[in-house]
Formats: sequence, C-alpha cells, structure tokens
Amino acid sequence: MLELIVILFIFAGIYLSARFDLYYRFFWWDDLLHTLSGVIIGFLGFLIVYKLNHKYSMDFNPLLIALFAYTFSVTIGVIWEIFEFLMDVYFGTAMQKWNLPETTSLMGRPYQGSGLRDTMSDLILASLGALFTSVFCYFLYKNEKRKTLRMMRDIFPDNKNA
Repeated sequence: MLELIVILFIFAGIYLSARFDLYYRFFWWDDLLHTLSGVIIGFLGFLIVYKLNHKYSMDFNPLLIALFAYTFSVTIGVIWEIFEFLMDVYFGTAMQKWNLPETTSLMGRPYQGSGLRDTMSDLILASLGALFTSVFCYFLYKNEKRKTLRMMRDIFPDNKNA
C-alpha cells in the first residue's frame, strides 16, 4: 500500500505536473504536493524506526517515535528546498517560482518575492503534513502498540533466507 502511494505521488509530482502544467494551472497544486510529501515522509520516518529496531526492542516512548517521524520529514523537506534552489541557480529552472505572475496567490507579502514565499509556504505545509503524521503515529503506537507492530511486520517481513 505504501509503495503504491509513493508511486502515485511521484507520478503526480513529476509526470502529471509537467505534462499538464499543473503547477501553473492550479495555485494549490504545489501546496498539495508539499503537504502530502510531509505526510508520506513522516510515515517513512515511522517505518525507519521500526526497521532499524524491530529485531531488538520496540519498547520506545511513543513521543520519541513521533518526534523522529516529524524531524525526519521536516529535514527531508528542507533538503528538497535546498535542491530546488540549487537547480534554479545552476540549471536555470524555475522550481522556486521566481517568475510567477503578480496575481498568483501566495502566502506572505509581495515585497518578499515569489521565490521566498513559495519556499516558506512549501516548508510550512510540509511541516504541517509531518505534524499530522507524527500525531497520528503517536496515538497509533501509544494506544494500539501490538496492532501497529503486527502491521509493521506485514510491511517488513523477516527474510531469514536473504
């Protein structure tokens, strides 16, 4: 299921966006993708904690797991924004939307420039997506630890033959 979600996200973010010019047709498309990236990467952070520790002990404080999922997701979001900046600087792309029309709806004030406002709204929305995931994972792990660990074992089965 997670693989399917990631594949659909990549398909929407790369192919659909470029093919149908969705970033410029719909002002909310970039916001939606960055919010969903925060959610998806937050879940990946949750899965990483399990994958690294399931053979030893999963007796963690749920708050610690939620905090890791959140910070992992936000860190990946920051790295992505650095990547966008470097692509714009060195390859002349417009990933940070420096050339948007003045009428485009963005967070912040016009004097801040569209690139800064795009970057900050991307970071804020990815952080909100990560926050959603970390709160969800916190309560899931805290209230239904056995069910959650069983679900994790289904996602990452032990391969003793590998």
